[in-house]
Amino acid sequence: MTVGRVDAEPPSAIDEAHVLAAVQALLRATLSAAPWPPALTEVTTAALTEPRRALGGRLTPWVLFPLCCCAAACGEWRPALAAAAAAELYVAALDLCDDIEDGDHSVIVARYGLPIALNAATALLALTHTVLQPAASDGPGAAHRRAQDALWAGLAVATGGQHLDLSAAGDAPLSVEECLDIARRKGGALVEACCRAGAAFGTDNPALVGRCGHLGSSLGLLAQLDNDMHDAEDSRGKSDVTRLTQTVPIAIARRWRGQDTLDAAVWQGGIQLAYALIHAERARAHEALADVAVLCPDPIFARAALGLLLPSRGAVTDVTEASP
Repeated sequence: MTVGRVDAEPPSAIDEAHVLAAVQALLRATLSAAPWPPALTEVTTAALTEPRRALGGRLTPWVLFPLCCCAAACGEWRPALAAAAAAELYVAALDLCDDIEDGDHSVIVARYGLPIALNAATALLALTHTVLQPAASDGPGAAHRRAQDALWAGLAVATGGQHLDLSAAGDAPLSVEECLDIARRKGGALVEACCRAGAAFGTDNPALVGRCGHLGSSLGLLAQLDNDMHDAEDSRGKSDVTRLTQTVPIAIARRWRGQDTLDAAVWQGGIQLAYALIHAERARAHEALADVAVLCPDPIFARAALGLLLPSRGAVTDVTEASP
């Protein structure tokens, strides 16, 4: 898929094949330059080449969040290439941490063991900072610093959400709003961070960066709800039902299940409510997208670029597996 203005020069287009190749090249260069023994490079490369990751050949939503926000803000995606690579490293690290914390199956843990996998996650987070270090040709590097700040601020919020998620599992079921608060702190904070990081390379207008962040928060909540709904359905492959996590479909099913089994209550009430909340949040995300576009130099192009982040049907998929 390509998005571009009718009268635009080719650099203004978002060509997915071109974007993927550029991100992959930067990730390979970053891994190659890391001051690590070959064995650690092997593990981190394996984490980044899983089928759902960029080096596995997939243009992930995490790559698109910063690139699309940058393109909307200035008409070009290329200035935010470092932010896109940083987002992919950031999320690969947090995916590993999330699998370890939740006790879910991880190919990396199974292959290399828990201590090596945990160290690899830490190494990937370190590269998130490295890839956003400005080169001498980048001048003062203010955009790089703003992007770094955005990612670390998002991580700080998301770790709080993950703590609530882990510590409250198995307790009395929370209310819908309390479950949504956890979801906003987790998926919402991480996607907001990636959108702000990308926007920082396209504009120094704080209002526009803030609106990109608001869009990201809504997209992140939308995707977190979708992820929670699918995890509740998959009681064999995921641990959410077993651990009684405080997600909307599971908490509501526990509150109102009566004589039904938990699995039956999840299907009969929890998932339906989660689905309704997804539709409501999708409407808010469309409003947030429009709010971003009106501040951009070319609102029509901005809408087209940001539209890649919000498909006409379904949620933003495969986004919120990552939580610190």
